Amino acid sequence: MTQYASMRIPSHDYGLSWVDNDALYIAVEKAFARLLGLAGSSRNELPPDPFLIVAQALVTDTTFEEGLAFEEIRKVNKSLSNAVGNMHQYILGIAPNWESLGTTGGVLDIRTKPGYIHPVIGMPIVAEVKNRFNTIKSSDEKDVWDKIDQAARLSGAQGYIFQIVPAEAERYDEMWEPSGRRAKPTVRCCDGATAYEIVFEYEDALHELYLALPEILADIKSTNRLAHTAPLPKEKEMERLYYQVIPF
Repeated sequence: MTQYASMRIPSHDYGLSWVDNDALYIAVEKAFARLLGLAGSSRNELPPDPFLIVAQALVTDTTFEEGLAFEEIRKVNKSLSNAVGNMHQYILGIAPNWESLGTTGGVLDIRTKPGYIHPVIGMPIVAEVKNRFNTIKSSDEKDVWDKIDQAARLSGAQGYIFQIVPAEAERYDEMWEPSGRRAKPTVRCCDGATAYEIVFEYEDALHELYLALPEILADIKSTNRLAHTAPLPKEKEMERLYYQVIPF
């Protein structure tokens, strides 16, 4: 990965008191580096499905050219979704007393640092971070459950799966019982707002991060001398969307 401008020019301030703003900048920049052209791509792009393009044109009454254009947008959107998932893992991993396990942690993404006992949970925590409640295929959920359960038992920790975007705009923190497994205290699941509160010990962390994200991304583009011509989204519109899917 390339040496980012943020590592050369620190000191960023997004008005967030619960997180190191410089570390936050680096975490977001790292997550979006490939999409912004700040790091090379290690894989070739998948070719479009010509059958899908033709079927889409006929089923949706659009032109063949519009179908091709939509395919390009779809690919970017998929890459963006992956980047956002990575972003949450990186950000949660920079919280005081927490660390990201990266690709070496197996199924686990983050954990409390050795020796740290969470003041509310009362024990260490190991967690898998998922961008949405339905990111994992149903057939794979029991395998993820097994790995979280094993890691929690081996380290005397509370295991979690953090589902940043929940199925409904409600807070929850409950034992996770996927198909094929019985609920067990070692493995819990919670929504993103609750996850950020657990990790940063600050109730409104996810909401404040969301409102700051446009400024952070614009700052990254500006620092790296990337063009930015679109206006930033309006806070009122952002708030409306947020509370449709994220609980208070």
